[in-house]
Amino acid sequence: MNYFDDKFREKCAVVGVSTKIKNTEAAHIAYKALFALQHRGVEGSGIASTDGGTVMTVRKPGMVRDVFQQADIEKLTGGIAVGHNRYSTSGNRHAHLQPVLNESIGFALAHNGNIPDTEELETYLHKRGYITDQYNDSELFGNALASKLHGGRTFHDAMTEVSAITSGAYACVATHGGDLVGFRDPRGIRPLEIGEFKGGMILASETCALDTVGAKHVRSVNPGEIVTIRGGKLVDSYQFAEGKEQLDAFELVYFARHDSVLMGKRVDMVRRRFGAELAKMHQPDEDKKDIVVTAVPDTSVPAAESYAAELGLPYRTAIIKNRYIGRTFMQPTQATRQDNLRLKHTMIPELIAGKDVVMIDDSIVRGNTLPRLVALARELGATSLTILIASPPVRYPDFYGVDTPTQDELMAANMSVEKMRESIGADYLGFLSVSALVDAIGVPKKQLNLAAFTGEYPISIGKQQKTIRRPKSSEYAS
Repeated sequence: MNYFDDKFREKCAVVGVSTKIKNTEAAHIAYKALFALQHRGVEGSGIASTDGGTVMTVRKPGMVRDVFQQADIEKLTGGIAVGHNRYSTSGNRHAHLQPVLNESIGFALAHNGNIPDTEELETYLHKRGYITDQYNDSELFGNALASKLHGGRTFHDAMTEVSAITSGAYACVATHGGDLVGFRDPRGIRPLEIGEFKGGMILASETCALDTVGAKHVRSVNPGEIVTIRGGKLVDSYQFAEGKEQLDAFELVYFARHDSVLMGKRVDMVRRRFGAELAKMHQPDEDKKDIVVTAVPDTSVPAAESYAAELGLPYRTAIIKNRYIGRTFMQPTQATRQDNLRLKHTMIPELIAGKDVVMIDDSIVRGNTLPRLVALARELGATSLTILIASPPVRYPDFYGVDTPTQDELMAANMSVEKMRESIGADYLGFLSVSALVDAIGVPKKQLNLAAFTGEYPISIGKQQKTIRRPKSSEYAS
């Protein structure tokens, strides 16, 4: 883990493009869409293109801007392109780059999500001579599909059979036989959106990618549904399993870009409602007269602005984030870690000194960042520090496509809220309750995956269930 990381990390972005013409347009569009989805994965990127026959690929470690040169895009010809940004949940972070390929049958697949228990997939592939130790969950899933397709099945039949031995989260795009397909697991844990542009169609993890390429949002791929796009047109929809929407609430809390739309809700507006709910639950003491509200950049900014507006308090951009600190930044030594906090965040002293500071963040995972921010604010002369979190306490790992720590590493799983406050060094610490979060999102609770907050996993996590224990407290869990 990078010293500076203190968040769940979304694991992947997927993109699929189908155009009427078979030049490099599909690859160009996929490239732009992946660029818009860079926040979902920064460790590697890849595009596979085809005209229904040979599959051409570029897959390298790094961010989109560094992976693809003009010469790379020019060789990615064909009317279909499948793209992927990776943030590893399974396997070496520089290996297992996607799309997953089976060139012998013209197959490519990009997967967002995670299969927490791959035993049945491994058993199936073992019987067919695959050496499964070399594969991560995405490759096991992709190879099982490719094996079914190689046996002559339609994609509908292949997916139906593979889904029966796959328990986990997946939002995927794939190509085979001249078609582009998109599909989601029967609970729809991860998003997948359909867009239409002049001359073709696009599938992408978020609507911000559709906006970037000038595509009109058509709808979401439904849970348990396969959509087939051929020659730039949507030609088929097939329900391979009974679907029940349970989108991961963390998509709205943290993962998705502010400008995306999920479940018909603009993410920015949802986050502003988180701030309004915080204002109902956590109002400053009346003796605090010189209050300033600020946000830990970037996801929590709408919530902080809304909190301040609801209570008539000033909002200030007091915390400045260095956006060029990556996961590969050299690790500081123990002796210099406090000083090196300034490599990730600095503060504007004039906005902190002599103020009762209300600092709003989107979540607490390991609890590494906030203690250092509180210490820095006190060093700059803050009178008091209130920390408000625009989500409930994270007490359980997420096994559905997130770079999740073990439960032993989750601060809220091992401390009461009061002990967390003491550890962080704040004068007050408050969270959103689960019910307030749901109210702010504006959909029924049954349509959300809230497992990170409640421990209620909507899809079996298999043998991982043995690792789950009761947390120290249940504050804000209802």
